[in-house]
Amino acid sequence: MPSQSTEQLVRAYIAAHRDPARPVPATALQALDATSAMAIQGEVLRGLGETASVAKVAAPAGGPALAAPIIDSWVTRSGSTLQLRGRNMMGLEIEIAAVLKSDVTPDIARRGKAAVLAAIDHFIVGIELIGTRIDQYRQAGPFGPLSDFMVTSGYVTGLQVIPDLPEVDGLPITLETAAGTTQLGPAKHPFGGVLEPIIAYASAPFDHFGGLRAGMTITTGSLCPLIEIPTTGIASLRLGDFDPVSLSFVD
Repeated sequence: MPSQSTEQLVRAYIAAHRDPARPVPATALQALDATSAMAIQGEVLRGLGETASVAKVAAPAGGPALAAPIIDSWVTRSGSTLQLRGRNMMGLEIEIAAVLKSDVTPDIARRGKAAVLAAIDHFIVGIELIGTRIDQYRQAGPFGPLSDFMVTSGYVTGLQVIPDLPEVDGLPITLETAAGTTQLGPAKHPFGGVLEPIIAYASAPFDHFGGLRAGMTITTGSLCPLIEIPTTGIASLRLGDFDPVSLSFVD
């Protein structure tokens, strides 16, 4: 798409980040391709003066593997309080993330799972907050949501160090809030496993924020459908016998 249009979208996203009452219109995003959407991510990140030590990867069927930054001011540790500041939040996802001890390069990805595992220091359970700066993100075309940091709105890192690749499919997921305890059903990784989306994206990376670097935390996809909860109060999510991950919301 024309560079001027890209610049306009970057400005619109920056304005929406600073003022949630000014969302980006979905109609302006419908023609985006994946390359343009990823370029917009990088420009918005820089325009906000933000960095990203957490990223998300996805490997949707029939399309390119994708990545998006989760900006550092939106990341907190389990047990902390996350201030939403009017930010749109649609719900939560419980996920497994890999903490990298070295860069995951295309060459490492081509060498397969053993080489990628050697680049990972450990794994954690995390909670991703899902939210958007688009007025109607489901109508924003195939890559509009990608330009919006893949509709992320924050991340909570679990405190438990998981040294080995966890098997997650079939594990129970439990949600605790002020309303009580809810069993959310068995976990199912959306992309076939924890390593698969990392390998798929690392094989052909095209981000503009330096994804898959040593020290980064890479989250790999929701293990259950979107969890809708109130945007104030405390929520705790537990995967199997791993330590729960919790956060307190304030607006």
